[in-house]
Amino acid sequence: MNDSVVRVGVVGTTWYAETHLRALQSHPSARLVALAGRDQEKAREVADRYGIPQVFADYRAMIQSGELDAIAIIAPDDLHLPITIEALEAGVHVLCEKPLASTAADAERMYRAAAASGLKHMSFFALRNSVHHRYLKALLDEGYVGRVYAAHFELTHGFFRQPGYQWRFDAGRGTGALGDLGCYLVDQARWYVGDISAVAADLAHFVNRPSSDGGDYLPANDSAVLAIRFGNGAHGTMSTRVVAHEADRMQQNTVILQGEAGTLELQHTFAGATLRGARAIDSEFRELEIPSSFWAGVDPAQPQLANTVHSVGDRAFIDAIIQDGTAVPSFFDGWQVQRVLETAFASAEAQAWRSLDQEVSP
Repeated sequence: MNDSVVRVGVVGTTWYAETHLRALQSHPSARLVALAGRDQEKAREVADRYGIPQVFADYRAMIQSGELDAIAIIAPDDLHLPITIEALEAGVHVLCEKPLASTAADAERMYRAAAASGLKHMSFFALRNSVHHRYLKALLDEGYVGRVYAAHFELTHGFFRQPGYQWRFDAGRGTGALGDLGCYLVDQARWYVGDISAVAADLAHFVNRPSSDGGDYLPANDSAVLAIRFGNGAHGTMSTRVVAHEADRMQQNTVILQGEAGTLELQHTFAGATLRGARAIDSEFRELEIPSSFWAGVDPAQPQLANTVHSVGDRAFIDAIIQDGTAVPSFFDGWQVQRVLETAFASAEAQAWRSLDQEVSP
């Protein structure tokens, strides 16, 4: 590989995949060289918009072309494992969208293979990249709330309020709102507070989504609520759904962290974001100003939009390859999130608390 250029192939042609295409294209050392999509007409249309020279109907052919240094996998969850393994075996660095896999066993296999390969691997949790989330993490690390006593995480949108078929809500292919959005919350909980030791979950589905071919399928959840215990003793709650009417907010992520030294609250939407805090000595909350250093490479007019959170993460992945650094969050993080999700599914089925298996280390 030329040290100054990373040749990138992307699997996926959705509007969401295009947020990654724009972000990757913005990096001076990334070169988009190939795009894979089953709908060739759509794939060519997307490729033309981004000046991508090669289009493939099969991701295998793209990987086997020998022209990739890295791949971004923006495909349904059940394809993450086979694409990742094939890419790693071909010596290609891998960025994989969330959730990392459909099962904890698949996620572990992906992590083990990536770690053994020595290649860069990133499990993509976009919300980690927002200016406000990163500053919240910095405040926590500085001791703003001290020891965390309790935490609440919520992520809702209404993009799937309509009854059209979506693979995410077909239990044979996806893991519903708990996997699709809940993975963000589990990642935030681990990032901000620490490892999760036990979960109590309840799942529901409200919108009937007939299959495109008229056949039957087992519907996955479109709403989930969880109580959690952290390994450090803190309590936590999570709530996520894809059928909430958020109006101009479009999507809302709320984080509340309460501790011995104070409280931090973040409300992050597509319409705007606000971070407030109150130390134990304060009589009222105040909005916290984000230091200028956190705005590097970010458009202040659009700090919370998908383009921005993707741009920081995708660019960090390319930087890790160029600089031989560590891509964060890694496949290890994705695997640990999947372990919590799988425990949550078991808890919902049993309608009882379930503990995670013994902690594991990278």
